[in-house]
Amino acid sequence: MGSIVTVASGKGGCSKTTTVMILSANLAAQGYRVAVVDADRNQSFASWHANAYEGPAISCHSEVDHIRVVDLAGELAEAHEVVLIDTAGFENLTAASAIGMADHVLIPCMPDRGSVRETMRAAQQVASLSKAARRSIPYSVLLTRWKPRGLSERATLDSLTEEQLPMLAQTFGDLADFTKLSFSGQVPTTGKVGEQAGALIAEMVGKGAIPPRPARKTTKKEKAA
Repeated sequence: MGSIVTVASGKGGCSKTTTVMILSANLAAQGYRVAVVDADRNQSFASWHANAYEGPAISCHSEVDHIRVVDLAGELAEAHEVVLIDTAGFENLTAASAIGMADHVLIPCMPDRGSVRETMRAAQQVASLSKAARRSIPYSVLLTRWKPRGLSERATLDSLTEEQLPMLAQTFGDLADFTKLSFSGQVPTTGKVGEQAGALIAEMVGKGAIPPRPARKTTKKEKAA
């Protein structure tokens, strides 16, 4: 059974879909069997995947119904190592269902007051759903569009630290390549973006949010050698 990672925040434009794009492509490049469920009515990921994406195979599915999304993600987790769920940029039943069944919730947060506020609300929602499900739902805050020495970034860190929210050490920087990939369909698996994605995957593996990298199968040619 694979891991289900839900990417969630009530704020639109905080890099939820971009995060799913980068993670799914880089996980696939590492040899993972990856599925993505686009649970946002805007269908940004599904449209990008169908019309622009160029890279390793990713199984993409669309489901915005709050009941069917649970069944679909569960079925996909039986055949894939990682299932990523891209949720809408506002609170709805489908996002709540996706959070409630997740093995880990990833909350992207940009360095601005609105994003910080929505990150705190998302963390509270995860805590409430944990109580309702009577199980712990782990979550982590991913800092996006991040400039390490920025003043807004410093204020954001202070606010999140004060609330004792669990933050990932790896961030997604404020790089032009993050914007370009939504148009080109080419997701970097090398360079700065690839390095950041690889470090993020490794950190999530360490947290148990993603299973260890699957062992590469030996080909018949290699066995005969």
